[in-house]
Amino acid sequence: MIAKRCLSTLIPPKIVSAKNLGSAPNAQRISQVVQFYKSLPQGAAPAYKPSGPIGKYKAKYFDGDNASGKPLLHLALFVLGMGYSMEYYFHLRHHKGGAEH
Repeated sequence: MIAKRCLSTLIPPKIVSAKNLGSAPNAQRISQVVQFYKSLPQGAAPAYKPSGPIGKYKAKYFDGDNASGKPLLHLALFVLGMGYSMEYYFHLRHHKGGAEH
């Protein structure tokens, strides 16, 4: 019985029509449901336009037919660049003249 009650609340708009209900007490509520379904956008969703540098990077390298392995190369170059710059700042800048070795 509970499952039957749950299923009765899901009313597709094509089956229920406020014109066919007459003077039923729930006619106003059903007409609101029908109006809600009629007000929903129809058709395909509009194409998403990326904004910001991360969104544009994602659209360029990850989405659709553009998917490639270049982001892995970019990540490797970023890690190498950050690693060298940190190594230079914390260690190599103190040994410029070579007198310490």
